[in-house]
Amino acid sequence: MDLQTFVVGFGAFTIFVFLFCGIDDAIWDIVSFCSRIYRRKSNNARINFEQMRSTPPKMLAVCIAAWHESNVIEDVIDTFVTNTDYPKSMYHLFVGVYPNDPETIAAVKSASKRFPNVHAIVNCIDGPTTKAQNINHVIRQIKLYEEQNHIRFASLTVHDSEDVIHSYELLATNYLIDKHEALQFPVFPIMEMPTFKNFFRQLTTGTYADEFAEHHFTTLVARRNLGAFVPCAGTGFALSRELIDRFNGEDVLPSDSLTEDYLLSLQLYKKGISLHYVLERLPRVLPNGKIKDDFITTRALFPATFHAAVRQKTRWAYGITMQSISLKDVFFSKGVSFAGRYSFYKDVKSKYINLMPIIGYAASLYCIVSFPLGLPKMFPEDSPFFFLAVLVFLMMFVRQVTRAHSLYRVYGLKSAFFGCFLPPLLPIRLIYGNIINFAATKGAISMRFRVGKNRPQKEKAKKSPRRKVKWAKTDHEFLTSEQLQRYRRKLGDTLIVQGCLTAEEFRDALEEMDRESGEHIGAYLIRKGLITEVQMVQALSHVQHVLFLPDGVVSKLGYRRTLEQFDRERLRKMKILPLMVEGDTVYVAVCDETSDGAIRVFSEENGVNVKRMYAMESQIISALSDERNRDRTLDSIGLYRAGILSYEQAVLVGVYSVFLKKPEREIQEYMGLPAGADAKNAHRYGLRRVHHAQAPQLKQRIR
Repeated sequence: MDLQTFVVGFGAFTIFVFLFCGIDDAIWDIVSFCSRIYRRKSNNARINFEQMRSTPPKMLAVCIAAWHESNVIEDVIDTFVTNTDYPKSMYHLFVGVYPNDPETIAAVKSASKRFPNVHAIVNCIDGPTTKAQNINHVIRQIKLYEEQNHIRFASLTVHDSEDVIHSYELLATNYLIDKHEALQFPVFPIMEMPTFKNFFRQLTTGTYADEFAEHHFTTLVARRNLGAFVPCAGTGFALSRELIDRFNGEDVLPSDSLTEDYLLSLQLYKKGISLHYVLERLPRVLPNGKIKDDFITTRALFPATFHAAVRQKTRWAYGITMQSISLKDVFFSKGVSFAGRYSFYKDVKSKYINLMPIIGYAASLYCIVSFPLGLPKMFPEDSPFFFLAVLVFLMMFVRQVTRAHSLYRVYGLKSAFFGCFLPPLLPIRLIYGNIINFAATKGAISMRFRVGKNRPQKEKAKKSPRRKVKWAKTDHEFLTSEQLQRYRRKLGDTLIVQGCLTAEEFRDALEEMDRESGEHIGAYLIRKGLITEVQMVQALSHVQHVLFLPDGVVSKLGYRRTLEQFDRERLRKMKILPLMVEGDTVYVAVCDETSDGAIRVFSEENGVNVKRMYAMESQIISALSDERNRDRTLDSIGLYRAGILSYEQAVLVGVYSVFLKKPEREIQEYMGLPAGADAKNAHRYGLRRVHHAQAPQLKQRIR
């Protein structure tokens, strides 16, 4: 075979491979685009934030598996607990650790001393095992915790030990888990704002941003809309308690899989249970006045070096394409729709496609050097392959535009430029990312021959695996307190989400306030008539993650005995209403006119710690002025005094009982809390869920 024949044959092979893949992707993109437009017009994919805020908070469990994470785990816990907009008494964080990892155990126990809802779950065997084994052990301990404390968690959310978890994630989970058995929130890598100076330093991290932005902003949305298979991302996913119960005590996650998340979602999908993908955009106003989308998403730091990225992606490629899915699933899965089978095929195809770019780069390099060196042309201008090559190039350009759009929506214009158009035609980050994927897929194939298929126990072949795989974890680091500020929801963001005013109105108010006065933004908005005092206090309660007491609840909290211990006149001046004394802690109601200084003085004068709840100023003054103090106490306060509920839980039951006009017993059962004399048997009750369609129309948002 002469050189000319070989070159043309190699070119023809390359073109046909890329043309087949390009047409395949183009068809999927067109169908996905049409489904997105239809879904947007029907407006049935968005969360109703009014209903989300009005849904009584259920007991929720969160799990993190940790192995040698002592350098980050305490910061992760602190950030999660202090930044989460969900009552602290209504969720618990369980961290799975190993007996031979004392540093991580010590870090988690240090956090648990500050946060009673944080628990270290020590594994029954030394680590490392697999992440799945760790989580399965935690799930068994969670069930024991339910029995011991007579509660019932409505869901279990799984996170990694380096995640920055959105403050609204548990709120959204609480609302959506009534409608879906499993949820998946998007995952977006954390990266610096790209510049020419830091471009090469964060080149590896940038490839993760490119791929996750495209996959989690575009691909998974399309799969959800088409009813196709939505794979679990390994973090930021939630399983309902009812779904966990279906496993009848067996392992929930396949313990022998390196991508237990993917395999679990695949097994569920085959049984007709799909993960509901939650891509919810929230507007927020930046300090520079620009309005951008904020997503209810998990943010995480990903590997920053070539070696670490290849190691992690090798595990992904092996676990997904070698352990979990095959062509057999594409053609022989029963009860799966065409869209589902097609998504299976897309996942199977990835292990071959990841090897193809290297061939394409070789062909491109030959085309570049062939002209000056006088070598035979790979695609002569008069051959059909030349026009097919142009078509392939155009399809690749369209794919880059699609990725650029995803990057723009998630990270902004600069990221879209550096990720997809620097330089034009063959972007550096695209080439580098393809090289990482090639090396990872090659490593997965090598692992396949060394380890064997090693499927989970339920699907294991008669022949045992040659070697048992272990948790090939990634080393993690965490953000500084200054960097974390950008992920915190502020007062303006909360007012916008509550529908009190638009992002544009808030931005304009900020500009006018800077010109007119230096007063606090909340006071300025009230003075201008843009929001009401009630809306202001409600927003403050969410920003500071404390409970808001609506009208009609304060008078039923049974504070008469507590109030007798303090000077009423002094309390009127401070605008503080003591509600309950618990040891050296006093629960108080405050308003937006109560200064931090007044709260500090109250604490120092009485030698107590203060836990705040927000109420209207008129309610506080009225309660302090009512000499008779008619003590119309809620039943739930009696359960608190009996040691069955915490004070916050008792108040929450009262708030939603009054607001939704439902019996307190029903609210307690819905929330997963023990109810009265039957507290010892409360974990045996099936929860009676309150249907949102049957709830009364809400006039104000409460927690």
